[in-house]
Amino acid sequence: MKTALGKGLVRSILLLSPLALAGCLTSRAPEVACWNLEHAAADAAAKAEARFGVVRVSQVVVRAPYAAKGIAVLRANGTVAFDPYNEYAAGPGALLKGVVSDAMEASGLFKAVVGESSSARASLLAEVVVTRLAIDCREEGVRRASAELLLQLVDGREIAALAKGAGGADAADGNYGAALSRAVSDALAAALGRL
Repeated sequence: MKTALGKGLVRSILLLSPLALAGCLTSRAPEVACWNLEHAAADAAAKAEARFGVVRVSQVVVRAPYAAKGIAVLRANGTVAFDPYNEYAAGPGALLKGVVSDAMEASGLFKAVVGESSSARASLLAEVVVTRLAIDCREEGVRRASAELLLQLVDGREIAALAKGAGGADAADGNYGAALSRAVSDALAAALGRL
């Protein structure tokens, strides 16, 4: 009995030894990059005259499948993939709230821009629906950040203004945070310019 038990124990140790050493001898997987989204101000953007009162950024919604934490990649065959090594630092909807507020404030169109948790009185609510937020790889050898959105200003229960915007930026250098930030900022600037 003792020899059978001893042989089984030795056999188990020998089988587990390669697994224990595998972490030391193999190359490790690449680290996951967690990208932030920030407002990328346009070069020499002139502020418009304030045409609206105080606006509260009430909601920013990112449509599926782009709402995932992993960065969406549009592929040539029409499918959407999610890069396992490049993701957002938080949910894209949460990151975009700051981008929207900063872009609206920088536009000069509003007397003031307040967040949804502010107790300040606002005459308008801003609602943003992001309909595309991805790295577009549908063209051979091209990586381009792409963003499309709908911005609406709501007065009470009535839509006071509505505008769409689209933006893009080269992402070939692999700095996806900067490229996606530029694409979203351009899309917001386009929509704000149409109000």
